Amino acid sequence: MRKVYVGMDVGSKQCAAVAVDSRGKMVDSSLFKTSEQNLIAFFERQKGEVHVLVEEGEMAPWIRTTIKPHVSSVIVCDPKRNAWVARAGNKNDRVDASKLAELLRLGSYSPVWHPDDEGVASFKLVVKHYDETARRLAKVKCQIKSLLRRQGIITRNQVVYGAKGRAGALEAVSDPRVGKVLEENYLLLDHLAASKARARRNLVEASKAFGVIKRLEEMPGVGPILAARFVAYVGDPRRFNRKTIIKYSRLSVVDRSSDGSPIGRKCLSKEGNAVLKDVSRTAFERASACRGPNGIKDYYARSLSRTGSETSARLNTQRKILVVMLAMWRDGTRYSDELVTGTRAFTGA
Repeated sequence: MRKVYVGMDVGSKQCAAVAVDSRGKMVDSSLFKTSEQNLIAFFERQKGEVHVLVEEGEMAPWIRTTIKPHVSSVIVCDPKRNAWVARAGNKNDRVDASKLAELLRLGSYSPVWHPDDEGVASFKLVVKHYDETARRLAKVKCQIKSLLRRQGIITRNQVVYGAKGRAGALEAVSDPRVGKVLEENYLLLDHLAASKARARRNLVEASKAFGVIKRLEEMPGVGPILAARFVAYVGDPRRFNRKTIIKYSRLSVVDRSSDGSPIGRKCLSKEGNAVLKDVSRTAFERASACRGPNGIKDYYARSLSRTGSETSARLNTQRKILVVMLAMWRDGTRYSDELVTGTRAFTGA
């Protein structure tokens, strides 16, 4: 059967689609308004085994869902890896689509995983909304303290955000115009705090659809929010093994060399998902602050004794936390300290 490779440059107003055959010869090219009807019409007229490549973006999930029933495969790729497309001097929608078709034909792209389960995709949006609201709230808190520092008012705790602290801060600001700005920031703070609380309730409610979240909460330092973030960003535990979950979470070490000689210093990879790295760091800090012994504390102490470096021991423990969480989800295992300190932490490939 004839294979057809289609590259698509997707915009909110229009899409460019270019189809090539297995030899790289263009067999179709079209520019059309972005709509479900136009997308389906383009692919229904393609003959043969049709494979599609689109770049990751806010419309990629919708595009993928819309055309998937009408083609053999739809792949979403990482645009950061497509320098041939992004940095070209001659650049327009049709040219970009043509290059994506060629990259697909040659297999020269970096895929971005998207879940087939709409429930998983929706849950990730819920978690992302909570994360974004929390970031905006933290930013406003920083703005308030920054504004106060500009007036020579130094605060070092959370008191300034409460009713008593606000009154004191507003009274200490001598310029009434600055006081008005501070009041506006406090109003925004209250709005975002209420929004975050609603987002958290929504997240906890949505988490009930994923039984694994309750089991992950049994791990020291892992509460409902961290467990939900882990599940949302991993999506499917079968995607990863011990090595790949560490790499995806930006915890693998980059060791570059050329002709047998090292290039630069070893460092952590910046490729992957920063959220999972944050999940592991927060879980480590909370487990370390727990009263009494636990497997994470024990693992960190052993790693510190072996490496002599607090940073190395912490990173080793962060990696172990993610590996254990992955194993608990994939294997249906309940938490025990032996999973962290013993040999049961990971049984997969």
